[in-house]
Amino acid sequence: MERVVESGVKIVSNQVQFSLIDSRPTVKMASFCAQHDIKLLTYGTLLGGLLAEKWIGQPAPDLYSESTTPSQRKYYAMIRSWGGWELFQELLRVLREIARKHRVSVSNVATRWVLDFPCVGAVIVGARMGVSEQSRENLASLGWSLDEEDGAGIERILARGSRREMFESMGDCGGEYR
Repeated sequence: MERVVESGVKIVSNQVQFSLIDSRPTVKMASFCAQHDIKLLTYGTLLGGLLAEKWIGQPAPDLYSESTTPSQRKYYAMIRSWGGWELFQELLRVLREIARKHRVSVSNVATRWVLDFPCVGAVIVGARMGVSEQSRENLASLGWSLDEEDGAGIERILARGSRREMFESMGDCGGEYR
């Protein structure tokens, strides 16, 4: 992206994976985007549906089950790289507490966390075809922000994960596809 900007091309957005588990954009990309007025359009924010209340207290997904989606397989691998299923469960429980406080869902809190970064212009969140409740629920991510206490609670868990190591081993956003 640096080479493109240096060549004179005006970039207005960059689509990248960004979530509580994969926060690689915060390492370098966020500051570059801020300097050049580029907004991130993020995907993977809900880890294929794993960042949801229904996973609290549940065993890790069975990678060979027909009900496990390709996205869930991909994002479960990210969870394992980040800190594992037990730490992820701790994160889900903290998100549930915050969700109850704000009267929203765990997924809304996870989405809001990404949206609260100044470099983020929008998030892409999916909804299963024919499940209109998911679209309505996703809208509840808007119109509020996490407070300092919420951020500190989330950070206590995230700090125990392998954020920096993920950046170092995978590279910047998209590096895993090169």
